[in-house]
Amino acid sequence: MNELDIRRRIDRRGWGPFFNKLWVAGGLGWMADAMNIAALGLVLPLILSDLGLSRAEGGSIASATFLGFMVGSILTGRLADILGRRTLLIANIVLFSAAAVGAGFSHSYWALIAMRFVQGVGMGGEFPIIGTYLNELSPRRYRDRLVGLTSAFFAYAFALIPLIGLFVVPALGWRGLFWSLVIPVLFAIWTRRALPESPIFLARMGKFKEAEAALATIEAGTSEKADDAADAATVTQVPKIQKIMSARTALLIPLWLLTFFCQYGFASWTPTAIMQADSNISSSYILTSILFSGMIVGYLAAAFGASKLNPRLFLILSFLEFGLALVLFGLSSNIVFMVIFGWFAAAGYGLTTISAYSYTPAQFATGIRGTGMGLVTGIGRIGAIVGPMIAGWLNPVGGLGSSFIVFGAASMLAVVVIMILERRPVSDRQLNVERA
Repeated sequence: MNELDIRRRIDRRGWGPFFNKLWVAGGLGWMADAMNIAALGLVLPLILSDLGLSRAEGGSIASATFLGFMVGSILTGRLADILGRRTLLIANIVLFSAAAVGAGFSHSYWALIAMRFVQGVGMGGEFPIIGTYLNELSPRRYRDRLVGLTSAFFAYAFALIPLIGLFVVPALGWRGLFWSLVIPVLFAIWTRRALPESPIFLARMGKFKEAEAALATIEAGTSEKADDAADAATVTQVPKIQKIMSARTALLIPLWLLTFFCQYGFASWTPTAIMQADSNISSSYILTSILFSGMIVGYLAAAFGASKLNPRLFLILSFLEFGLALVLFGLSSNIVFMVIFGWFAAAGYGLTTISAYSYTPAQFATGIRGTGMGLVTGIGRIGAIVGPMIAGWLNPVGGLGSSFIVFGAASMLAVVVIMILERRPVSDRQLNVERA
């Protein structure tokens, strides 16, 4: 039994209850992640007031989270190639939920920095491992759909957290919002315990009986074999090159740097920008929820529409849409236009997430897939660290609006990186990239 045999068996499967369980279990983890990210942006003005901090210090708190993301991505990616995907998925979610409770009890700038860093370590490990896990357990023709349905939970969190804040913050303050983040984690742990380890990982480790058992679990929870034409079209090639550092990897790193720079800069400061335009906390929370509902549309549109486009075209269109919407959002001063363009930017957030997380795992062979994903997304977290800090640096010059224009420019620059990445001769690529 090898990776090609396992992929052929998985690719023959139709949709079924197993894949419903898979995207819900993975999605709840991403939802918990997103709630931790969105919660800080939502209550950041209250934290600054309560602890007497400057906007630059607020940006540092957000950046500490993403510094932890970088550490967690690199560390967890390597551990997942040694200990298994499922093991790390559960360990990471326990870690960042415990740190969320600690953040709620923080009474100083440095204590909050420390707790947010630990949260970041756990959250940073979630993203590349879920992407790798979905890639290895899903049939080729359903992969974009599974990633999209799973990632949509990220959007649900951004849309829900302002509504949760409407009830929790008045009663318990900003600390209570962090404490409430433990609830989705409990559901995520419960659902993940029922999932098998990746059979591809188990086979690579020589655990063939366990791999067969995992495959049996997948096959028992899916529909009957697809028709022969679809089956033949979905058989994938196994990468032959087990090499992490290559020219192709060197191009994936700046792609992720730019992706996280504009995504997390946007997510961290959008609630504050809306609150500046509408000082009423209740209405600003509702408007923020409406704005972030665009993520849901972006994720679901990508989930069901990405497979109909060439992967390169999907990547390019996603980043172009995100970049244009960010620039228009930054140029807007009217609250109505801010919500409209912010909604389209949120949709672009979803589109770029799906395109990047669907595209990247297939660039690495099984033995180094977790490590490779962890490496490129981990180094990419430098962009997530710098992104939130940009607002503090540019605020004296052009206010928050100028920051969003910079985020938009970064998204458009990512298009240039994609075009360079895709123009490399096939013989120079790290591996045979799966094509839609």
